[in-house]
Amino acid sequence: MKIKTRIILLFTTISIFYIVSFAIYVSYFTRDSLQTKFYHRLEENATIVGNHIVQNDEYNNQIYYEVRRKYLAQLSEGKDYLLRIVKDSTNIRVKPNLPMPESFYTEAIVSGKAQYLHGKTSYIAVFFVDSLHKEDLLVISEGIDEYGHDEQRTLDRTVVSGASIAVVLIFLLSFYFANKLLVPIQAINNDLTQIDISHLDMRLQNKFNSENDEIGTLIANFNSMMNRLDISVKSQQSFIGNASHSLRTPLTIIGGEAELALQSLDRQHEAYYSVETISKQVNKMELIVNNLLLLSRSGFDRKIENKQLIRIDELLYDVQRNEKAVSPESRIRLDFSNIPEESQRLNIFVNPDLFYIAFSNILSNACKYGEDNTVTVSLECHLKNVMVKITDDGIGIPQQDQPHIFDSFFRASNVGQIYGNGLGLVLAKNIFDLHGAKLRISSVENQGTNVTIEIPV
Repeated sequence: MKIKTRIILLFTTISIFYIVSFAIYVSYFTRDSLQTKFYHRLEENATIVGNHIVQNDEYNNQIYYEVRRKYLAQLSEGKDYLLRIVKDSTNIRVKPNLPMPESFYTEAIVSGKAQYLHGKTSYIAVFFVDSLHKEDLLVISEGIDEYGHDEQRTLDRTVVSGASIAVVLIFLLSFYFANKLLVPIQAINNDLTQIDISHLDMRLQNKFNSENDEIGTLIANFNSMMNRLDISVKSQQSFIGNASHSLRTPLTIIGGEAELALQSLDRQHEAYYSVETISKQVNKMELIVNNLLLLSRSGFDRKIENKQLIRIDELLYDVQRNEKAVSPESRIRLDFSNIPEESQRLNIFVNPDLFYIAFSNILSNACKYGEDNTVTVSLECHLKNVMVKITDDGIGIPQQDQPHIFDSFFRASNVGQIYGNGLGLVLAKNIFDLHGAKLRISSVENQGTNVTIEIPV
């Protein structure tokens, strides 16, 4: 999940939690307040009714009718119940058919007042000591707070609609601020895509933030790291350039002197075998040095020069001829039975020298590890690529070694005394990667190896 998405979800979720909590708080306490006020009105009504019954004087009659008129609209859905209570007891002479439990009446008589809510209907009981009659009086007022319920519904609708609008606004604001916060990081990412091993002189620019904030510190630290890396890479490039001259010159001299010595010595001479070994080892060292230098340069530059259109079948013919010249005992079969009649479909736009080295390394490996079996090189043309398959029936690659075949200097555990330096496949893969080609290898130990190269056209 992207950081922007996480910021939006987190900010929106927290805001929704607080909005819903506040809405529940307002709704609950408003409901409680409206209910309390309605109980108070019922109590006033019951008090007036009780006083009217107990005292029955003109003043109370006038108050009674004024209150009844005042609360008529709000209490019209309910009525009053007058219950006679035996003095100094909780016995009710005639109990009405009401939903309240027995404890309601007991509480009203003992405490002087009790309240009860059944559905939407509210009940309140007020106890009066009637000194003019043989029994005391319990007045129960019943009512439905339609006004309060309407107010509550209106408030709930307002809260829900307001909360919905607030959530939408919060989501939009969180989206805006997430974009605002992440714009510098997006700009850094865009700049980073332009930096590679051949453009280490590029530096990030702080376009949005203060140099003292976290983004500014990050950019400064990254640029400082790039300075150190640039110096290190240039030092390595300089070393490789110097090494190429320093190593090639003595190797050329040693090789030349060895060749002269071989021409001067008789094959039966005791020194002939040693000089011949020196000559062969010099050739191997030159191959290793050239591969190392080419591998290092391709790793540093990551760019291809001198690309041109060539025919892949002609390149494979040249590779085959060279391999036969180096190892006359090798058996290589070119299978071009599936190539199209249109010769232009065989054209690829590559650096021919690099591709020659890459295919030469792969074919050389196939011949070396093929146990003198025939190596087949097949060619196919597809709509978007040219596919080359090189197959041998040799020793194969053990399963545990296959994840490491593209590691420098790595050699499979079953190669035995077969000569190799562990650089051929690495160099070939680098060359193919630079050209956008795909190199795939599948192998089974003691059954052979299949190498497939897909070259875009």
